Amino acid sequence: MAVFAAADDTAFQAFTDQAEAVIANISAHAREEDLDSLRELLANFRRKTEDFYRENRRLNIGVVGQVKAGKSSFLNTLLFNGQDVLPKASTPKTATLTKMEYAEENSIAIEYYSPEDWEVIAENAAIDLEGEVYASARELVSMVRRNGIEPRAYLEKGSERIGFASYTDLIEHLNDYVGEDGQYTPLVKAVTLYLNKEEFKGLSIVDTPGLNDPIASRTLRTKEFLELCDVVFFLSQSGSFLDKSDWVLLSSQLPQKGVKKLVLIASKYDSGIRDVLRVQDDDDIFGEDENTADNIPKACKLIRRKLKKRAKQKVEEFIKDLTARGSSPELIEVIGNCAEPIMVSALAYNMSGKPIADFSSEELNIYSALKQFSEDMDADLRLLGNFDTIKQQFAAIAEEKDNILRQKALSFVPNAQGELKELLEAFLDKTCKRLQLLEQNDRGQLEAQKKAVESQMNAVKADIGSLFGELSTRLETEKLTGIKAIREAGKEYQSVKERTGTVTRTGSYTVSDSKWYNPFSWGRRRVKYYTYQEQYSYCLAADAVENLNKYALEASSKLEEVFSEALQLKGLKRRVLNVVIGNFDLGSEKYDSSLFKIMVEENVNRLEFPVFSVNIEDSLSVITGRFSGELTSASDKNELSVALAKALTRVYEELAQKLEASVKQFKSDLSAMGQTLEDSLLGNILAEFDALLKQCADKDREIAAYQAYAGALRKELAQL
Repeated sequence: MAVFAAADDTAFQAFTDQAEAVIANISAHAREEDLDSLRELLANFRRKTEDFYRENRRLNIGVVGQVKAGKSSFLNTLLFNGQDVLPKASTPKTATLTKMEYAEENSIAIEYYSPEDWEVIAENAAIDLEGEVYASARELVSMVRRNGIEPRAYLEKGSERIGFASYTDLIEHLNDYVGEDGQYTPLVKAVTLYLNKEEFKGLSIVDTPGLNDPIASRTLRTKEFLELCDVVFFLSQSGSFLDKSDWVLLSSQLPQKGVKKLVLIASKYDSGIRDVLRVQDDDDIFGEDENTADNIPKACKLIRRKLKKRAKQKVEEFIKDLTARGSSPELIEVIGNCAEPIMVSALAYNMSGKPIADFSSEELNIYSALKQFSEDMDADLRLLGNFDTIKQQFAAIAEEKDNILRQKALSFVPNAQGELKELLEAFLDKTCKRLQLLEQNDRGQLEAQKKAVESQMNAVKADIGSLFGELSTRLETEKLTGIKAIREAGKEYQSVKERTGTVTRTGSYTVSDSKWYNPFSWGRRRVKYYTYQEQYSYCLAADAVENLNKYALEASSKLEEVFSEALQLKGLKRRVLNVVIGNFDLGSEKYDSSLFKIMVEENVNRLEFPVFSVNIEDSLSVITGRFSGELTSASDKNELSVALAKALTRVYEELAQKLEASVKQFKSDLSAMGQTLEDSLLGNILAEFDALLKQCADKDREIAAYQAYAGALRKELAQL
């Protein structure tokens, strides 16, 4: 950092002085909440720069994605040659922020929840509600009881450090603290691994639990780290690439102000290509189509084209939105680089070059499902793995460390100045709206408006309640339609296709070697052999796998439609806005609508809707674990059909249960949304009226104060 510290110190101090001067210059006229926003901006700037310039500041690299995106497997393959050093977390409840850094001595630093954190978790666990926060808290408390540990000793300890001599030793210890069934896992907030590995020098690599973590303190910790992050590897499963949950995480929740490089990864590539692999046979009158392939290289090309097309489309939409919002060119460039995702499969990469005898059960299942589509399995596994590309990317990032940090140093002040300008412009806009309202209305007019608003509030509440009630009813109707649709869809995939093949058989018959002229040959016989082609029928285990895959995809898609059809999210905010504006009749001459429209929009735009998603990956291994290749006997065919039917039923039941739970939770959320909208929107409007009415007591002085504040803001903006 010493290379550019001196010049930056001067620039940072100059901005700090500038922001403090703005606060001092407007403090005589500004609202307290405006001053608080400016102080928060300045405090955040100081926190980031102090972290940036602390001694031995590392390049912060975050690995981000939803649960089951494969973050731990990705890092194990990238950093530990495929060894399962970092345990996999199958649920957000057991996901922990795990940081890896260089040190001369190998050790694990464990940070436990504070007593205050645990008190909140215990309180949430005692609340009998279905929300994820409460369910997660109950699970953590239950795990502590089940593991037979007394939490207070660890909570009060706060942290501890444990040394380890080998990866085996590390894995054993780490599983106790961050493994899904680890004894101390429910009490652990974060873990740092200090490793004596040269490639870790100057880097801080974090496997994040995600920003949708139900444990609030852990989510906050993740966000705090990402605020200081320099590089982000964002993982999205190939089979559901950049779905709604991913896109919300990437475009809305991930802080981008400090990120200098964003690498988009399509993980679990092997799963993605299995969705399009299909055995071609002579009876297939349609032959190949653009959505299927009969070998792995062709499937890779097909999926790569589809994933790149989707990434390009989503990134273009995002950049258009960022441009409209006046975002910095730097941020737009960072997002633009995501248009070229990298497809990887940690599992396939780890399988390549490994003897089949050493495969795990999961790897054997993958091998069984893929081998019939490959002429060179090892080469195809390397193609699917594609980790050499990631390793090159990672090495280049480590090599560019100083340059990335230098770019970040240069962007601190411009970004902060942009934020300062946006805040001051927002303050000025609202001040002018309030000034206009006071200038154009006297106390009597404002009281008449307030009275009219109060008289119409019941109508607003009724209409909001009616709207959200309608959505809840429609959701129930769509739920039944969705369950029926996935039940019917399952019937289409129950039959395994009967195929025909030919096999060369050998037959024989006896001929006489007797010659009439040779009595000694009389009675001689010999056998003559011949070959012939015999047809037989068989079933492929791969066809059952394909049926299960297709059903899982189709059923998941149909359930996504339940929410999209019922809620029609794009139109919902507009409908809520229309309900409020229609009832308040803000177009009437009785109202000065400019300020109230802003307030309505602000409140409506705070509405966030949960995203329905389901992961059925475990169900897809039901068939591959028991069957492979051609099945010719009637008993084998029957067993395959029975196994497929059971697997389809399990998928259906799991999806139906998850839909039922999601609908129940969302209906509760809808009710809370409606109440929150009523309370915040109507409360804010009345509070605004009350403030304006108080100001009417000395209208000339208040107008002068607003004019002075507007003048001060314009003066500061002119100097930026």
